[in-house]
Amino acid sequence: MTKSEIRNEIQQLIAKAGEVNPKEALAAQLKGHSKIVLYGAGNMGSTFNSYIKELRLNTEIYCFLDRNADEKPEYLGYPVYKPDDACLDSDFRKEVLVILTLLMSENAYDELVTQLRSMGYENFVNAYNLLGIGDSCLGDRGIFKKKEREILAAFDILSDDNSQKVFLSIFRAYIMLDYNLPVQNPDMTQYVNVNVPFRHKYHSFVDCGAFIGDTLEELVKSHKIEFYIGFEPDVQNYAKLSQKVNVLRDKMGQAVLLPLGVGDKNEFLHFSATAGGNSCISETGSVIVQTVCLDDVLKGYDRLMIKMDIEGAEVAALEGAKRIISETKPDLAICVYHKVSDLWRIPLMLKEWVPEYKFYIRNHFIGTYETVLYATLGEDE
Repeated sequence: MTKSEIRNEIQQLIAKAGEVNPKEALAAQLKGHSKIVLYGAGNMGSTFNSYIKELRLNTEIYCFLDRNADEKPEYLGYPVYKPDDACLDSDFRKEVLVILTLLMSENAYDELVTQLRSMGYENFVNAYNLLGIGDSCLGDRGIFKKKEREILAAFDILSDDNSQKVFLSIFRAYIMLDYNLPVQNPDMTQYVNVNVPFRHKYHSFVDCGAFIGDTLEELVKSHKIEFYIGFEPDVQNYAKLSQKVNVLRDKMGQAVLLPLGVGDKNEFLHFSATAGGNSCISETGSVIVQTVCLDDVLKGYDRLMIKMDIEGAEVAALEGAKRIISETKPDLAICVYHKVSDLWRIPLMLKEWVPEYKFYIRNHFIGTYETVLYATLGEDE
């Protein structure tokens, strides 16, 4: 498809947004199954459970399935069983719908389904699609028409065909509520090998949402990192990050690790610490963490690449880095999949601050997960 054809399809999709009812779409996915079980007694399962209750869908969660049921026999008031528990008879396994609420690659998903089929389970749904539809149920479907000009403007500034096609695929999922997408860029390694002409060649890497050092571990395989700054407010993740940096010390230059979040203010906020990749700022979080503005922390630094994967707090964190972005024009890798509007809001915000930026979008996981906006001035002449 040409850029003009893709742009026309985006306009047609915007016109259709009001025709697709998210609650009906979610109910259709569960139709014919009065009982469901959630595989994975964790955060994704908790989120889906909240959708079931808030939307008052005509279905019942019977239990959770989890290999670690011995350690967690109950979750959210529901019993937790191992998949092969004798109390789940063959008739039950044949009839029940198993919703897989784990973040898995396509291969891991297929392997798990094969294992469960061998135990007598027959009906499966990947939670990615259901969670995406659930988000839409609680969101404003009118936003697409209201923001049509901004959506098209964000599309117009993308720098290559690949980005335009990824934008269309992600946007189509949002409109048509079909999140069963394959990885759009399976030949690329997220942040590391993305076919983007970065200006600073990963010289100094600022890792916002450093997790346990997984990004750093991949980076040092292909790039020389002279200076690394990692921000990770989850205490358990931070401990693992520190251990990972110790292991990688001879493969990189200097490193500074900070047990902090990043935002648009220097303040203390409630935080949901899950010891996983989805720890996030949350009003209901039981932990208090400090967030800082990058503008107040990074003084006199240049030749930066700033990466953000911070569970929906990207816009606030960018606002807190406006000075350093406007003045030093770092390479950027910003996740734009946590909130629907980030797909167009973030590139337009950055374009306003640095008109010379070139923008690229890549998708590194199934569904809309791990969709990243890359921004750079391009390679120096």
